[in-house]
Amino acid sequence: MARSRASAHSVPTRQGRGWAHDHSTDSDWLNTAAVDTSWASGPGAGTVFRPATARASTESRQALCLWLPTFELRLELVRSPELDSTSVALLSPDERTRRTVWQVSERAHEAGVRPGQLVSQAVSLCTSLTLLEPDPAHYDAAVDTMLEALTELTPVIEPAGRGRVFLGMDGLERLFGSSTRQVDRALSLLFRVFPSPLVAATRAGMAPGKFGAWVAAASARSGRPVIVPEPRLRWFFTECPIGSLPVDPLVIQRLERLGVRTLGELQRFPEPALVAQFGEDGRHALAWATARRIDPVRPWHRPRPIRVSLDFPNPVGLTGTLHSALDRLVERSLARPARRGRSVAGVRMGAHLEGGGSWFVETALREPTSDRERIAAPLRAKMAIVPPPRAVETLLLELTEFGVQSTQTQLFDRNIDGARAAGELDFNQGEVPISLRDAVKELKLRIGHSPLYRVVEVDPWSRIPERRHALLSFDP
Repeated sequence: MARSRASAHSVPTRQGRGWAHDHSTDSDWLNTAAVDTSWASGPGAGTVFRPATARASTESRQALCLWLPTFELRLELVRSPELDSTSVALLSPDERTRRTVWQVSERAHEAGVRPGQLVSQAVSLCTSLTLLEPDPAHYDAAVDTMLEALTELTPVIEPAGRGRVFLGMDGLERLFGSSTRQVDRALSLLFRVFPSPLVAATRAGMAPGKFGAWVAAASARSGRPVIVPEPRLRWFFTECPIGSLPVDPLVIQRLERLGVRTLGELQRFPEPALVAQFGEDGRHALAWATARRIDPVRPWHRPRPIRVSLDFPNPVGLTGTLHSALDRLVERSLARPARRGRSVAGVRMGAHLEGGGSWFVETALREPTSDRERIAAPLRAKMAIVPPPRAVETLLLELTEFGVQSTQTQLFDRNIDGARAAGELDFNQGEVPISLRDAVKELKLRIGHSPLYRVVEVDPWSRIPERRHALLSFDP
């Protein structure tokens, strides 16, 4: 694990904030729940809170939310227990110029260190601060292990970021008994794969719908799950902070400026007034606050990724060498039998770094493709923006998302190297370069129409210049 210390002396402290087994104030979770709702963007596209549709057989109305706050920092402290009694901060990933703090321990928090601060500010406030480099590969492996263990309880699992997962619990009372026993069963499965201190800090909440389960988990304490039956769900929402709603943060700010602090205060507003002020966000917020909207848990399906790796005999920091290794990995991944018949829509590149730690970038391709250059080019661009912080020992590549079988146009279409190489092209005959077609498609997706035009001869012998040619919209 790569770490950098601001001071060589460590000051003892008690357990970090969030992993203590109890709290002195019962309203601490209100501030925690209102900090950030970006967790609602789970793996894949969209959000875990989607409009309710006709119920499918695979959906589950009863939801169990398991939440482990500061999941990444806790994993680092489990891996290095000697840091549990020190001031620790985890650096933000994907930042290489002005590094900021991502997660902090309790002693660092008491010294004034806050998430989002610059490293220079954090070190000036806490001279004994230990800064840890993030290790995304380690965190993702822990998430996969957790999901694999929970599949023994239910097949309906929907992740919502690292350290937070929703479980569909419909029909499990016949197998495991009451709701309390179901929660105990879920936690016992985590004890098989995680150390006891990590599982002991997990907060659990069960309620109808994902929003109710999340609010119940946020109000829970370590070792004391909160179970809310449906008749009491609206009453339970009364004291919840307005910031717990998974809506646009600007809507939350406007409601707070109007003096609306809790969901109970929001329940008294008429729906037409909220829709007039906030649009659909206002309608959804009121539906969640009054427990009229129940978002079921939907099983999350992730295609099994294709992984390839390349070990270097000596750590490599040269960009050209990494680009050549990337091209080789793309060729190896495309040649895998599991990829045949499918095009690539999403790709992820990572590395194990010299001295510990890892680095990852990922991208979604504009169009599913099986062309090596189209897959490697976006990754090279990502690497130029966010390069590896240290020399690379192992380069990794994952094909994460797939599309339909790609068409091999070069076997049937005219091979056009470019306008300069092929000479003047006659666009009226359909001789359009592939690169120009792709550019027009991208422009149409961004602005809704093709802004390109082509010149067409109308009356070349006319004495009036404006009548000799005309502009027609170019949309191949």
